[in-house]
Amino acid sequence: MKKLIYIEDNFLSPELCEHFINLSKANNKEMPYGNSTRGGDTYLTTVEWKNHTAVYHGGNVDPTVIPPEDEVVMRVTDICKSFDTTSNLDYVGVIRWPVGTFMKPHVDDNNKHNPDVFAAMLYLNDDYTGGHTCFEHMEVKPEKGKLIVFSNAEYLHYVSQVENSERFVLSFWYNHAILDENS
Repeated sequence: MKKLIYIEDNFLSPELCEHFINLSKANNKEMPYGNSTRGGDTYLTTVEWKNHTAVYHGGNVDPTVIPPEDEVVMRVTDICKSFDTTSNLDYVGVIRWPVGTFMKPHVDDNNKHNPDVFAAMLYLNDDYTGGHTCFEHMEVKPEKGKLIVFSNAEYLHYVSQVENSERFVLSFWYNHAILDENS
């Protein structure tokens, strides 16, 4: 499998974007906003291109799990399977990023379960500053309804600091399906 970055504008309608944002807001969990006492989690404007592992900085995110049989989830899964038929949905959920949250460069080299094949993200809003998905050779600006699928265990990537308003993303992680030994 070759390294992949796939982008599709207007994959999701504004109405469906709002639907997923409202699901996230309805979970009524207290938002765990970060503060300056977190020690070393301050955002730097210079990027050190090494694997810092997949950790959220500047505050904790708030995930809301979405069922795999959701129509939007199935559409994204079909796209991922068109690139690799053995890809298997591992997780999908709306990730609510508070102001100040970011991720340092990392690859998703998950050693807790099957290695990741793809990450997919649907940007649900774009009324904030920052929150770009950045690679060494390109930067993807969030636009409501835009889909990005990429080889997350292959590409070093990060998310720039979210400012001025919360960032909502429907996030997916795909791994390789475990084949039954009898098949």
